[in-house]
Amino acid sequence: MKKLTPLLLCILYVQLGYDIDGRELNDVFWRFKSVAEMKKVITNDDLIALVSDEVFQPTIIWKFGDVQVTCRTLGLSTATVKLIADDGTEQIARSTGTGPVDAAYKVVDLIVKAPVKLLEYPMLRLQLALMR
Repeated sequence: MKKLTPLLLCILYVQLGYDIDGRELNDVFWRFKSVAEMKKVITNDDLIALVSDEVFQPTIIWKFGDVQVTCRTLGLSTATVKLIADDGTEQIARSTGTGPVDAAYKVVDLIVKAPVKLLEYPMLRLQLALMR
């Protein structure tokens, strides 16, 4: 996929359900090229992330304020998260989980009152460190 042209990238996006062209396609294409230099394999998820970042800017409802995480050996990980609503009000909540990431996601659920689903949690750096 690293030898992709803008036309082929446009066709891939049409297959994924996106209709982009012109300046937007050009912007996504150059971001694609920079990602392709760093990664061996570009997935559909990567393509969707590129177009989402570049073209389809969502309305900001919440902004990240702060996070504090405490991990224990007995599985009592705790996370405290501060999110800032679009009107500037701050919401702070705390939750426990099976690990620090689980605890943080549970806190976000509590604040935004919408289920949050973690789709991917790669631990590449840790895997590389363990391989040495």
